[in-house]
Amino acid sequence: MNTKKQCFQCGEDGTDIYGYTICDTCKSKIGLFTDETIKKHILLYNESKNNSYAEEIEDRLIFIEKDYIKKKIKLLSIQERLNELE
Repeated sequence: MNTKKQCFQCGEDGTDIYGYTICDTCKSKIGLFTDETIKKHILLYNESKNNSYAEEIEDRLIFIEKDYIKKKIKLLSIQERLNELE
C-alpha cells in the first residue's frame, strides 16, 4: 500500500526533507539558501567571528531544539491540566 504523506504546513501531498514532509509550494516559501548564498555567509561570518559558520549553525540548531522541548513540555503540561480540570 502506497500512502502519500501530507505536508506539515498545508496538508497537501509532499515529500520528505530532513524527516519532515513538505510540499513543493511550502518548500519554496521557506527560502532555503543556495550554495552561493551559503558561501557568502561563510566568508562574511568568518571575517567577524571567532568560531566558524558551521559551528554557529550547529549552536543555533541546539538552541532551537532545547527551546522546542521547553515549549512542548509547557504545552503538554497545560493540556494535561485542562484534561484534569474538565
